Amino acid sequence: MNKLFISTVFVGAALLGASALSAQTSDPTPVITLERTACFGTCPVYNVSILDDGTVLYDGGQFVDITGEQTAQIEPELVTQMVDAIVDAGYFDWADEYKTMLVSDLPYITTSVTRDGETQRIERYAGDTSAPLALAFIENWIDAVAGTARWTGASQGLSGILHGTESPVATLERSPDFGFGPVYWVSAYADGTVVYTGIANVPQIGVQVLQVDPLLVESVAMQADAIGYFGWREAYDQMAITDQATVITSVLWQDQFIRISRYEGDPTAPVGLLWIERSINALVPSQLAE
Repeated sequence: MNKLFISTVFVGAALLGASALSAQTSDPTPVITLERTACFGTCPVYNVSILDDGTVLYDGGQFVDITGEQTAQIEPELVTQMVDAIVDAGYFDWADEYKTMLVSDLPYITTSVTRDGETQRIERYAGDTSAPLALAFIENWIDAVAGTARWTGASQGLSGILHGTESPVATLERSPDFGFGPVYWVSAYADGTVVYTGIANVPQIGVQVLQVDPLLVESVAMQADAIGYFGWREAYDQMAITDQATVITSVLWQDQFIRISRYEGDPTAPVGLLWIERSINALVPSQLAE
């Protein structure tokens, strides 16, 4: 009886140990993280982690609408797609840090991605122009998918992402609607570099750096100038029709710059504004954004 009892105890202990080990190994783990530090102004300070089960963990510091911890949920399949897209962009081939201070007083942004047990962590000073162009877009993309704007009150603008020392000539941001409309960004630079960021309801999510004829980018800006883009209002947000997306464009031409937001249901928006949106869209292959 004693031997049977001892055997039963050991078997029970082994089962409990196996169960505990299984619980530990199955605990959700961070696979994508992003942290933004302070600057010498009011830059939002926070960090966010995306776990492999789709849990989003946010911790807000300074200059954000909501401080402290918040949680949200995205689909686990989306997390896997995000990791794959970041890897495909070249993330694991980049340096661990880009910290040259050509411009001072800017924040640091640190990201990390874990794939198959391997973690790559990259720290980027926002003023370091030597960093891969796609990296800044990946940082903003992580924010967009995690939905940090709901807590920070700030969205990361595309017009501030430099390609070398150059700002984009034209940008387009398409926001979610109340259905399954495509959500994506396009940024086009004077040398013909175009960055496409697929966020939701598009054939391919993630950041892709493309190349087009520079004259096509210049043509968008010249046509915008010719049809009066720089004299239009900054917002057309009348909701004559509800449940529509908002499309935000910006154009930089010579010494002129304006960023215009158009709610798709606003009938007062200039017809030419739709032309500018379509012209920027045309800079990326149709199969990416359709």
